[in-house]
Amino acid sequence: MKNKVKNALLFFRRPRSFILAAVLLVVALFFVFGSKKQTAASLVAIRRGSITQEVVVTGDITSSQNVDLSFLESGTVNRVAVATGDKVTTGQILLTEDSSILQAQLQQAEAAVAAAEANLAIVKNGATPEDISVSEAQVASAQSSLNDAEANAVSVVKDAYTKADDAVRNQTDPIFANPRSANPQLVFTIPDQQLSINLEGERVRRENDFAAWSAMMGTLNSASGLGSAIDQIKAYLNDIQKFLSDAASALNVASPSASIMVWKGTVAAGRTEVGTAITDVAATASALNSAEATLQVAQKQLALKRAPATPDRVAANEAAVAQAEANVSVIEAQIGQTVLRSPVKGIVTNVVPKKGELVTPGKIVVSIIGSNSLQIEAYVAEADVAKLVVGDKVDVTFDALPGENFTGRLLTIDPAQTIVNGVANYKIETDFDQIDPRFKSGLTANLAIETKRKDNILVIPQFAIAQNDQGTFATKMENGKEIQVPITLGIQDQNGNAEVTSGLQEGDRVVNIGLKP
Repeated sequence: MKNKVKNALLFFRRPRSFILAAVLLVVALFFVFGSKKQTAASLVAIRRGSITQEVVVTGDITSSQNVDLSFLESGTVNRVAVATGDKVTTGQILLTEDSSILQAQLQQAEAAVAAAEANLAIVKNGATPEDISVSEAQVASAQSSLNDAEANAVSVVKDAYTKADDAVRNQTDPIFANPRSANPQLVFTIPDQQLSINLEGERVRRENDFAAWSAMMGTLNSASGLGSAIDQIKAYLNDIQKFLSDAASALNVASPSASIMVWKGTVAAGRTEVGTAITDVAATASALNSAEATLQVAQKQLALKRAPATPDRVAANEAAVAQAEANVSVIEAQIGQTVLRSPVKGIVTNVVPKKGELVTPGKIVVSIIGSNSLQIEAYVAEADVAKLVVGDKVDVTFDALPGENFTGRLLTIDPAQTIVNGVANYKIETDFDQIDPRFKSGLTANLAIETKRKDNILVIPQFAIAQNDQGTFATKMENGKEIQVPITLGIQDQNGNAEVTSGLQEGDRVVNIGLKP
């Protein structure tokens, strides 16, 4: 025992040993006194207050109205009213196509509407005596024109008979023996015996045609069936033309002689005469038909003006007006399609065609990004997405606008996950309560989404909470002693505070022990 005491004294007599002992003494005093001081200074009083639970994420400004525009119909661009980078308003003209043809069609359609409305008024109100007089004069004029056309037709038909008679009986008969008998014979021979037989048979039929034609001419006048007579005469002339063509073919294969050469000339002259007659008869027939149609129209118009209005006539004319108006609407719509307008307020990001270029339907010619439709896209981790509800308030800050705060609302939450860097996230979109002109597409935005808010609740700092396998606890000071009490927490905020729903009361003091996993 004496040796131990002696050794201890020797230890403290050594300079190093003395220093070490002094250090140990200071440390011991610190833990005894300093620790108690630290604990006393770290007491936190449980108080009542408000807590806002938030989900904090980062996103980017985007536009929900990125529009690409094109024309519905092909056309030539005659005006380019904007350039890339221009700001545009809703309804502002961007490009136009040439619409001159459509404008002309519109004028015609509007004139048709006016005419239809006038006819409807006549039907409803009845024609005035002046209108009836005008229509009567039109009927008389049309009748006179028809009489002239009929008289001219009779003259043309008679002239056609004369030309045909001369072509056959004077110009062609010399190539036949007994040409007007029942058995005419060619006066020359040809290698094609069948052509010779056919030609002789045709001469007999043409003589019979002349007999019938001559009888018709004796009774032909404007009061008779002139139209049907003209149709029959056309058939006669076509048959004669074929006969003369076959005669020319026969002469072409006959052995050359002076007579053959003369006959070729006379047959050619006859073909020319008949050809002229065919043209004249066709022209007079067309004129006759036109005159008859004009008279019929004039007579119908006069009859309508004289006839009393009936429900059916009124309805028919009203339908005609509606149809004409619909045609105007269609053309106006087509003209409207030649003008390309901005559907949104925004900024032009691309203009493709130049003035004078031809554009095709569906080809993108202008692109616009909407400025009143800016919103923020962000991704929320699956641990937080269940906290969000569409309509939640959003506080927004921008790195590009330091010190300024903006607000908005949660618009959408995607129901399906999006994998970002191998982690499941959910896309959200938020809008702004007010658009700032400094906002630009692509700006980084910091979002604090308010998911819950509670007022007048017990609040505890998170650094005064302990958590372990047995639960959640706080160290409460009671009568100078530290007592660990179990507590139940509610919502938490981003400022290090949590709601206490049970285990503590207002005014309780708890120890700042820090968060223990």
